[in-house]
Amino acid sequence: MWPRSILWVSVINIVAVACLWEITLRAQQKLGPFYDLDLRPEAILIGISDELNHLHPPSEEWDRDGIRRTDDPNAPQCGPTLLFMGDSFMEGPSTDETVPYHVKRFFSRSIGKEICVFNAACSSYSPSIFVPQAKKLIPLLRPDIVVIDIDETDIYDDYHRYRALVTRDAGGSITAVRHTPIALQFQEGLVESMSKPLYLQRLVSKLYFTKIVYPSLFAKYYENKPIDFLWLSRLPATEAREKYGPAIDHFKITLADLMQTVLSQIGRTDALVLVHHPHLEHLKAGDGAFNNVVSGTIREVALRYNVKYYDAAADLRAEFGDKPEAYYIPNDMHFNAAGQKAYGLLVAKYLARALAP
Repeated sequence: MWPRSILWVSVINIVAVACLWEITLRAQQKLGPFYDLDLRPEAILIGISDELNHLHPPSEEWDRDGIRRTDDPNAPQCGPTLLFMGDSFMEGPSTDETVPYHVKRFFSRSIGKEICVFNAACSSYSPSIFVPQAKKLIPLLRPDIVVIDIDETDIYDDYHRYRALVTRDAGGSITAVRHTPIALQFQEGLVESMSKPLYLQRLVSKLYFTKIVYPSLFAKYYENKPIDFLWLSRLPATEAREKYGPAIDHFKITLADLMQTVLSQIGRTDALVLVHHPHLEHLKAGDGAFNNVVSGTIREVALRYNVKYYDAAADLRAEFGDKPEAYYIPNDMHFNAAGQKAYGLLVAKYLARALAP
């Protein structure tokens, strides 16, 4: 009798605790949620693209073509039209902390000219994605000038993230960058976790997937890829060129594809401007931590196609002085608001000179 009584008490306690957990989890979902356990499939399966790999779904901040809305919208009779492309550095942390926003305000306030700007940047985009993106957006927006920000991490993205995912036409030009398989696996894993009827089941399932299953899948997918997006930039230039020649050559080929694509769309070499910004390690006095391989490669391809190229490193080094870290987010590669504004104004001044009659 005693063992059976103890068993029943244990069962009742377990059920009671489970019920208490279920009630608590449902309550936090209503009040917060502090840990979301009611994600709908339509909220999870978003942003995956077999044309541009990933994208911003249409929202209050992004339109259906991936253009970021701004706090300073284009005037009805604005011109010329500038299309900005790039990754998170061009996308910006908020609608009023972007390069296009600062460029537009500079032209309006300092030159008295209301230009049209379109910000098509998206985090982790690189030249591989810029190619099909340009093929889509340039005929749609008909910009007078295309400004493309090419980041230090783009050589990693082109070679390690997207190289195996591109599709090409008969001439070898990139037509699309398929979705990253591990990204879809993550989304599908979350959908499966949320399909459980009880919130306690969802909690266990989500924790198991995100803490055990997905890290293992992620590690396997990237097991032959560097975990450092700036792996090539940290080496002395000579060593980087010798050790990672195939990655650099692939980057050149992708940049050339991008040049040919944009120039064939807009028809003028003076209508394309490439820009590049330094990372903090580029600017640390006497550090020499980062090489100039990426910038040098961009410059080489720009010269080959006779397009404008602005590397902001020297100007930002002078602007930031001996405290460049004050212009970057701590423990992050990106500019803070002050750095973003400084870079945006330098790009604006360069474009003002480049666009002068």
